Amino acid sequence: MASTPSLTLLLALLLPLIPLAVAAPEKHLVTHLPGFGGALPSKHYAGYITVDESNGRSLFYYLVLSERDPAIDPVVLWLNGGPGCSSFDGFVYENGPFNFERGSTPGGLPKLQLNPYSWSKVSSMMYLDSPAGVGMSYSLNKSDYKTGDLKTAADAHIFLLKWFELYPEFQLNPFYISGESYAGIYIPTLADEVVKGIQMALKPRINLKGYLIGNGATDADYDLNSFVPFAHGMGLISTDLFEVFCFVLFLHNCRCHK
Repeated sequence: MASTPSLTLLLALLLPLIPLAVAAPEKHLVTHLPGFGGALPSKHYAGYITVDESNGRSLFYYLVLSERDPAIDPVVLWLNGGPGCSSFDGFVYENGPFNFERGSTPGGLPKLQLNPYSWSKVSSMMYLDSPAGVGMSYSLNKSDYKTGDLKTAADAHIFLLKWFELYPEFQLNPFYISGESYAGIYIPTLADEVVKGIQMALKPRINLKGYLIGNGATDADYDLNSFVPFAHGMGLISTDLFEVFCFVLFLHNCRCHK
């Protein structure tokens, strides 16, 4: 998914504020954001965690602590889909702490206003750019940009293990994996990696409680072939038109299986 010019500008302005090296969480503290005046509603952290030392493959995260009680509230990982969409899309357009407005002039600085429906009202939200090459995540070995779903899940699992080492105060908090669209592939594959890690007694133990998928991709054949029955079931097309579509689909499948 291509970024809008305003979103690209926001990311470019934010990047110099973010330390690149993994360090104590206080060194990842974000003190202010371009386009937003006043104090942030809770503590924000951002930075990189290296998941492959030999290739220099590092994933970028942005953490928004819960505005309620971060000591006990759930930690929720958010993944946008694509594949190839930065999770900053969710941060600035969907469930993040701000509402996003274009600048008053073309190419001007976008404005951020507090979002009263932010998920950070009740949980600590972590937005992860995954895999490397998406958003601000990167690798020093360009061959890493040719990847697959299983490698993406393995890298995200390594990221989580290192992230919980960096933030040990959240190891006992309920942890959820969430996202949308192609994250319907990312989420269950990552959850499987996390569960296997728990069974293998990997440390730190991730307190996985579940996952949430919205508008999720599952399988191309099932997803695409469900559009017409869904439209008919919702009363969006007539029964006559539905039967025509089904007949055309039947003929198509007959030709494909010859």
